[in-house]
Amino acid sequence: MVLAGVLSLVAQTPTPAPGTVHASVTAFADATNSYALYLPSAYSPTKRWPLLLAFDPFARGEVSVKLFHEAAEKYGFIVVGSNNSRNFEGPSAAIRALWADIKERYAIDPRRIYTAGLSGGARVASTVALACRDCIAGVIANSAGLPSGAALPGPDVSDWFLVAGTTDFNYPEQLHLKESFDARKVVSRFVIYDGPHNWMPKEFAERALAWLQLRAMVKGIAPLDKEFVAQQFQGRVAEAQAAQKSGDVLAAERAYREIAQDFSSFRDVKPQMALAKSLAESGEFRKAKKNEKAALDLQDEVAKKTGNLVAGINQGSDQRTEFFVQLDSAVNDAYRDKKESPSPWRKQAIERGLASAFAYAAETGQQAMLKKDFIVAKSMFQAGEIIQPESAWASYLAATACAQLGEKKAAIQELKKALKKGLTSAKALDDAAFDRIREEQGFKEIVASLSISQPK
Repeated sequence: MVLAGVLSLVAQTPTPAPGTVHASVTAFADATNSYALYLPSAYSPTKRWPLLLAFDPFARGEVSVKLFHEAAEKYGFIVVGSNNSRNFEGPSAAIRALWADIKERYAIDPRRIYTAGLSGGARVASTVALACRDCIAGVIANSAGLPSGAALPGPDVSDWFLVAGTTDFNYPEQLHLKESFDARKVVSRFVIYDGPHNWMPKEFAERALAWLQLRAMVKGIAPLDKEFVAQQFQGRVAEAQAAQKSGDVLAAERAYREIAQDFSSFRDVKPQMALAKSLAESGEFRKAKKNEKAALDLQDEVAKKTGNLVAGINQGSDQRTEFFVQLDSAVNDAYRDKKESPSPWRKQAIERGLASAFAYAAETGQQAMLKKDFIVAKSMFQAGEIIQPESAWASYLAATACAQLGEKKAAIQELKKALKKGLTSAKALDDAAFDRIREEQGFKEIVASLSISQPK
């Protein structure tokens, strides 16, 4: 009787307005769970629509939905972004509450359910696909791949759109995952944007949904649109040719192979297969692979050197000061090497290595915050400030630890540093960590300055 009453309530509830990004839609069965939502402007419950479930590592559902909503409008996807699934917390309860709500409220095509995620959120997206096996049609894995310890899937589990930035510390992981997928005949595409470990730019989100749309046509679960297929083919060939012309033979060879994979059902792809083979057998390709390995080795070297010093800081207070001094010296050496290097791949490798150490410091500090070990958290966040001195996030995190320790002046000073480095979110100051300094004049001034700068 209770279930019948809940379903009756759902059926009577108005659907959120199509064509608008809704920042928070509350789940009926669990008011503590919510999600951001975008329904295409043409949405109607009389037909079934493909669904993209997005997971952000900080439970920023609106951020992920805003990233995809323009492409979703173009290709007719419903986009849902969890406001509860976040790093360092088990996602199962959030996923169950999310799914229970949306499957009852929206007209979803069960053959076309997709997941997407950034970093830890990408691992959640992959976890759902691996658990479902054939119920998730595709995964957009941004800046991370499979969950730790997961076995590689076979070709019967989803299509995979892998994304990484040139200075993303998880770039090697995505590259190796792509190579593993190719070896196992798993359908995948790997694209690289110019940038760090973050959500991909909007134009890449459009590419991702276009690829999922194309793959649906290949599998016969979406109507064939010959004009769309022709446009996608022309655009992809142009991208491959541009990569080849620029001298990026690795990207060009991969692009031609992926074109052959995606369009063989629609047209003759022998020319693209021949181009991929020719590039793979060239001297330029072998040299590029050698440089790629050297870059990955250099990234690993920088990450280990700086990461070990961060780990030393975390081990205890006796030698903490000395480890801080050594970390500062190692980071300065790395930045000097990056500045003086004439090679773009070396610069990117060094930046990725430092970013890896920064991520280790930030994540270790966040875990310490959850355990209420605020002294360790503060040390880790200070290490992060050394590794990435321009990072507003590092100073913001240091402010949360200082505030929890009752170091009011230090917390406000760290927030001022974050403000100078680019902190723009007034919402960030709602964190409960700042409750102890909320009445301080300096904190109120920071809140006021951020509130004024927020777009209306």
